[in-house]
Amino acid sequence: MSSVLAIKPLSNTPASTRRVRHVDKSTFLVLPACIVIAAALLIPLANVLLLSLNRSQPGVIELSSNFTLANYTRFLWSPFYMRVLGKTVYIAAMTTTLCTVFGAILAMAIWRAPQHLRGVIVIVVISPLLVSIVTRTFGWMIVLGDNGLINSTLMSLGVINEPLRLMFTDGAVIVGLLHVFLPLMVLPILTALDRIDPNVPQAANTLGASRFTTATEVVLPLAAPGLVSGITIVFSLSMSSYITPALMGGPDSGMITTLIYQQFVVTFNWQFGATLVAILLAVSLVLVAVILFEFARRTRKWMVRQ
Repeated sequence: MSSVLAIKPLSNTPASTRRVRHVDKSTFLVLPACIVIAAALLIPLANVLLLSLNRSQPGVIELSSNFTLANYTRFLWSPFYMRVLGKTVYIAAMTTTLCTVFGAILAMAIWRAPQHLRGVIVIVVISPLLVSIVTRTFGWMIVLGDNGLINSTLMSLGVINEPLRLMFTDGAVIVGLLHVFLPLMVLPILTALDRIDPNVPQAANTLGASRFTTATEVVLPLAAPGLVSGITIVFSLSMSSYITPALMGGPDSGMITTLIYQQFVVTFNWQFGATLVAILLAVSLVLVAVILFEFARRTRKWMVRQ
């Protein structure tokens, strides 16, 4: 009895191509949400960019096809606006630096805390997020005011004879932003620390490394993804923050966000206000890209050294 073996011809399509063609159908479930989010972000942003290319006409909001770079030229050639931009970057950088230092210390303290205390400390850290930014800012205004807690205490002790000027300064704005954004720095760092094997720092200590060396040379490089996430979030939000600089820095705080508010609400110059928005967005994106590039470079350098 003879049998015939039917051999199925092999497909000419490479295996890698066949694998690429296979797409998980669950991917399409998130497609509508992605479209909605993209439309909600891109359409307003496109309108702002187009409006910034129109000639300044206070009180007129209509888009025109006669595009011009006059608004950008006005900004770039004005020493006043360049100083405002520099001050905005300075305050955002100082806020991010302080949040990084205090956030890393606080996150490592929580990471090393006993398990039964960690939950309580985390709740204390994130509890300010449950209170409005306006409420927290007014609280700092009471503390730093001429008749506030600090000045009243110093004057009652005879340290000073007249109130110190603590409000409506760059320092007051930085303190307010630090209080607002510190939890947003602690949480990403703590999440990255929780992924580290507890045996790693113990091994470093066993090999003779001090606690400071272990923290700076072993733990922090491993927690770098959380650190750079926190830096990116805090820096971006500090650049675009309005409420705290307006209240604690006053109307002449020198932040670009207060200028944006004045252009849109006070002078009704929407074209130049849109230009300020576009420049703020561009500068923030460039600086965040620099931060990410530097992080990637240092990560590669650390991995090679290891």
